[in-house]
Amino acid sequence: MNILITGGTGFLGGHLVGELSRTFKTVYVLSRQQNLEKFKHISNIEFITGDITNLEVIAFEGKVLTDFLDSVDVVLHAAALYDLAASHSATFLQNVVGTQNIMHLLNSMKNLKSFYYISTIAVGDPDTFFLEENQLPVRSNFTDAYSETKYLAEQIVRENPSEKFVTRIIRPGIIVGDSVTGKMPKIDGPYYFIKAFEKYAKALKYTPIVPLSFNPRAKLPIIPVDHCARFIRLLIERDDFKKALKTYHLVSSESPSLDEFLGDLNNMVGAKTYYFAVKENKFHNSLLKLLGIPDEVLPFMFSRLSYDKTSTLEDLPEINESTYSSFKHILFGRS
Repeated sequence: MNILITGGTGFLGGHLVGELSRTFKTVYVLSRQQNLEKFKHISNIEFITGDITNLEVIAFEGKVLTDFLDSVDVVLHAAALYDLAASHSATFLQNVVGTQNIMHLLNSMKNLKSFYYISTIAVGDPDTFFLEENQLPVRSNFTDAYSETKYLAEQIVRENPSEKFVTRIIRPGIIVGDSVTGKMPKIDGPYYFIKAFEKYAKALKYTPIVPLSFNPRAKLPIIPVDHCARFIRLLIERDDFKKALKTYHLVSSESPSLDEFLGDLNNMVGAKTYYFAVKENKFHNSLLKLLGIPDEVLPFMFSRLSYDKTSTLEDLPEINESTYSSFKHILFGRS
């Protein structure tokens, strides 16, 4: 079979292309660029010129376009704008309008068997206790453009099922660096804390107690990028194309609590500081800002969410192989 992937040039997308090239006859990578150097070692890739923010996503026309669309068996929509500095309008254009345009394109694919949409666990309401796989929670309050626009995009996917092909929604957790190399292209998620602890390591060694605004029992739902890409490949390989809609939560087992994570940060810098948990307040939020922790990270510091994995465990028992204890030494830069 042949697969079309959007977002193949991104962090997760790059790993996905490598994984999917092992399974599919041809991996079509939708991109505004051509012949990217990092994919030169993969022989069964074809670059398709296009832009998801355009209604006519693909630059082909006429019979060339029709023949291409008829050759696609699976579509994996992984493209998204995740940039804390990006405007709401830019994020909306990429994440919501881009998803609408891809779904419009799907209707022209006669032989399409399945559509995989990469969502995020950030669609969950941090003020609740449980995120079900096969439901989108009712929420209207968002602290950042990314979670809001990904929520709206998933809503569009859910509310527009097709009788011609099956739809799969994948919600990865907080994606961290490669579990083997530790490679991570940017500061994000838990890396804000790692950077802050490295910066203030000397001071922490002489600071016995630090009041910190957080919920010590909040879980960090992280997953290494290579694990995430492998699991997505396995789900696609095993698809029986039967049930119309399925949702999967890709979160590593044994997700660390914030208390455990802070303890591991202490070990990283050789500190023995005790972090005294206080309720969320403006003063301590300001302290977090001084440490370089952006507002968008705060919901995870107070989240009470746990994640349903019923369908995930049924179709992907390997999810239990991804454990925090097995990759945390790489996360904290230790061999």
